[in-house]
Amino acid sequence: MSVRIYQLDGDIYLTGAGATPCLRWYRQDEHWCSEPAQLPAQVDNISPEQVPADLREELLAFVVRADAMGPAATQSGN
Repeated sequence: MSVRIYQLDGDIYLTGAGATPCLRWYRQDEHWCSEPAQLPAQVDNISPEQVPADLREELLAFVVRADAMGPAATQSGN
């Protein structure tokens, strides 16, 4: 898995984890929320250490879950 982290105007973008090509993490009140998004053209590549501390653990947990689920994340069944 090749995860990359980007930032633009306080929003954090994560690519390469799971079935979603790009997730945007943004602040809403005191919480971080995420949604699928297109990666903007003007983003800055950042390291995990540059991610705000209160989001870093959430991103790590998401990446681990996405890796563990693998292709099952895109499959559905009864």
